Amino acid sequence: MKQSWLFLVVLAGSGCALTDMNLRAPEEPEVSRRCDGTRPLITLDAPFDDNRPQKKRCGMKKNGYNMDTADILCSANPARYLAKLLAAELDKAGFEVQYKTAAASSEGVQLNGQILQFFVEPKVGAFTFTPEADVHVRLSATSASGLKAERDFYVKWEETSMVGTEDNFQIAADKATFGVVINMAQAVQELIQRYPELKTRTSGTSTQGQPCS
Repeated sequence: MKQSWLFLVVLAGSGCALTDMNLRAPEEPEVSRRCDGTRPLITLDAPFDDNRPQKKRCGMKKNGYNMDTADILCSANPARYLAKLLAAELDKAGFEVQYKTAAASSEGVQLNGQILQFFVEPKVGAFTFTPEADVHVRLSATSASGLKAERDFYVKWEETSMVGTEDNFQIAADKATFGVVINMAQAVQELIQRYPELKTRTSGTSTQGQPCS
């Protein structure tokens, strides 16, 4: 009886295992706002540097024999949308975010990122099908005052199911992406708290952020 059940599970997922799929860029997650009333300046170098081992695809599909059968492609470059998501999170958290350009202010914190891994693949078990997403970003922070900091952010997310569907791959990728973005945004907040001098501006936009309720 168990063998028949396993056969049906593998058979149900075998069709989509042979066709390529595209991962969508996720919607923005939500991060806690800062509550000190300041609006520190962040300059973000976007897109991030793309240093993934496999740049032509964002993952793979496998059949019931654990063989690579199809590609998982990204509809948008994760090096671009991860930077965009981080900018959105920092803005919601009360930072003034600008992108790095020749005319950008040199005040505040300068952020540079590189993607070291972005890959989704399934773990095919006897009775489960588990898409597993790995997202790894290295973020560097510098300032004109001499700050130099670097930190790696790595999240693995597993989305376990009985039958493999493309939705499971998307959910795993979204959850891992959200985890990395939120962790990066919170780390920037912690960095600002550690170096209060980075909260203030000498000129330009007001430092007053939105009050917390």
